[in-house]
Amino acid sequence: MKRLLVLGAGTAGTMVVNKLRPRLDPAEWQITIVDQTPCHHYQPGFLFIPFGIYRQHDVEKPKRDFIPAGVDLGMSPIEEIDPARQQVLLADGRHLPYDYLVIATGTHPNPGQTPGLEAPALGDTIHHFYSLPGAGALAERLKKWEGGRMVINIMEFPFKCPVAPLEFTFLADAWFQERGRRDKVEIVFATPMSEVF
Repeated sequence: MKRLLVLGAGTAGTMVVNKLRPRLDPAEWQITIVDQTPCHHYQPGFLFIPFGIYRQHDVEKPKRDFIPAGVDLGMSPIEEIDPARQQVLLADGRHLPYDYLVIATGTHPNPGQTPGLEAPALGDTIHHFYSLPGAGALAERLKKWEGGRMVINIMEFPFKCPVAPLEFTFLADAWFQERGRRDKVEIVFATPMSEVF
C-alpha cells in the first residue's frame, strides 16, 4: 500500500485529492489530507463582506464536504516534516508516514510586515479585507462612517488577488452612491503599478 499525504485542505490540497482519488487504485493507494481547521473560507468572498453582499456564513463551509470518499481527513496543526523518515509529526502526537508528500498549506496575510498596520489604528481607521476578521471589522466601520477621504492603498508586490483593490474601489463607489453618501466621500486609489487590470 502506497501512502499519499497532503498537507493543507484548502483549494489546492482539496483539488489534489479530488483529482488523484479517481486515478489511484484504492487497493494500492491510501490518501490522507491534513488541515488544522475544519472550516473552509472562500477568500474571494471576503471582498463582498464590507458591503453586506456576503456575510460570514456565505464564505464558510465544512472542509469535509469537499473531500471525496476514500480519502482520510485529519484535523491537527503540523509540527514537523521529517523527510529522512518520510513522516509528518502532528501537534496531536500522531506520526503520519508517507511515500509521497504534497505540501499545500497556502499563504496568510501578515499585516505586521507593513510598518504601521499593527498600530492601534488597525481596525479603526486602517482596514483590510484579506481576512475574515478584517473584512468584518471593515463592514462595521463602513456602516458608521459618515464620510471623508477613503484611500485604497496597494503597499507593494506581491499581494493576494491583484485585481481585488480595484474591485473594492468600484464596489465602494457604488455602495456610497446607493446610500446617498457619495458626495461626502473622496475615494483615492493609490498603487505602485503603472497600469490597472
